[in-house]
Amino acid sequence: MTAKNLLIVGAGAFGREVHAWLTDWVAQNPGWSIAGFINDGPGSTERFEHYPPVVSTIDGYEPKPDEYLVCAIGAPAGKRAVVEKLLARGSRFFTLIHPSVIMGENVVVGQGTVICPSTVLTVDLRVGAFVTLNIGCLIGHDAEIGDFSTLSGHCDITGGVVLEEGVFMGTHASVLPKVRIGKQAVVGAGSVAIRNVAAGTTVFGVPAKRISG
Repeated sequence: MTAKNLLIVGAGAFGREVHAWLTDWVAQNPGWSIAGFINDGPGSTERFEHYPPVVSTIDGYEPKPDEYLVCAIGAPAGKRAVVEKLLARGSRFFTLIHPSVIMGENVVVGQGTVICPSTVLTVDLRVGAFVTLNIGCLIGHDAEIGDFSTLSGHCDITGGVVLEEGVFMGTHASVLPKVRIGKQAVVGAGSVAIRNVAAGTTVFGVPAKRISG
């Protein structure tokens, strides 16, 4: 069987973390290997000796039949721009679900999503394409996470919550049941959203209040 190679898109700090989680996955799945990073510039991996090299820039990357990409870009807008550029060239993206993740029944996860260790997805929920769920997130029943959204570590998405496309949530942010967070909104670190958040706005605090947008 031909080995399949994984390339991590983004060689920053989150790219290094994704390398660790991908290493755990590869250890349990023979036939896959981590071939390197795709990044514009050297990246933060060059400060260390144990990472594979940056093998291409984003603009210079040419897809190969045995290669799959793993998205390690956190900012939703930047993530979308890079992913759409690579998809237009025929690139294929890998969906990374760390072996420690707990998933219940009827959980749908979209293409290119990265789900980091100790995250829990309960039941009857949908996670869109190219979503980032960092360490220790909790996604409750009937929740919907829109494409290109990013949840920092230890976010709590309770039952029936809807995050529209491109939402960013800071670490330890929470959303109460059935609340909707609009497209490209930001919920700041440690905040608790108790009511709907309009698209394109930034909210912060307990309870979360609009501070911009």
